[in-house]
Amino acid sequence: MNKIVICLFLLLCSCSNIGEEDIRIEEYGEEYAVMDCFWSQNEGPNTVIFWCDNDLETNLISGFVSLAIERGPDEDEFFSICGRDIILNSGYNLHDTLIASLTNNTYNCYNHYENNIGNEFDSLWDPDINILQIIWRPPDDDHQVLTLYIPSPEGESTRVSGTIYHKTGFFN
Repeated sequence: MNKIVICLFLLLCSCSNIGEEDIRIEEYGEEYAVMDCFWSQNEGPNTVIFWCDNDLETNLISGFVSLAIERGPDEDEFFSICGRDIILNSGYNLHDTLIASLTNNTYNCYNHYENNIGNEFDSLWDPDINILQIIWRPPDDDHQVLTLYIPSPEGESTRVSGTIYHKTGFFN
């Protein structure tokens, strides 16, 4: 009987060898791109919490792209997308055109302050797990979700490699 229990225990332990990365892929979709990210060491109002940037070449977004979460003067957090020559293919014409025109041949930013969740565009920052989700909900197409995971910094360095995941479907 003891041998059966030990064998069953070993079998269960070997089957549950799922890592954090596997869980993120299951939850947030395929690994899509990598960004250079920096955690700010500043506190208080009018500061950046983190920012990530890179030259991206994906079907959804391409160009020099910078994503950030910032604190305003009242310390409310907001999402910022900046860059140069950004092409967005979210399926939502207003957002695609706005980002393209703002960044055409120039570095510019779009700051997103709105907090009504569930409409055509959402940005959600979860500081407990270092996840930024950007969701586009076009009226006549699959929704697009980019999830940026930014690991906590190690030691003195504030620079880390962030991973973007991509998922399509219909999301609340």
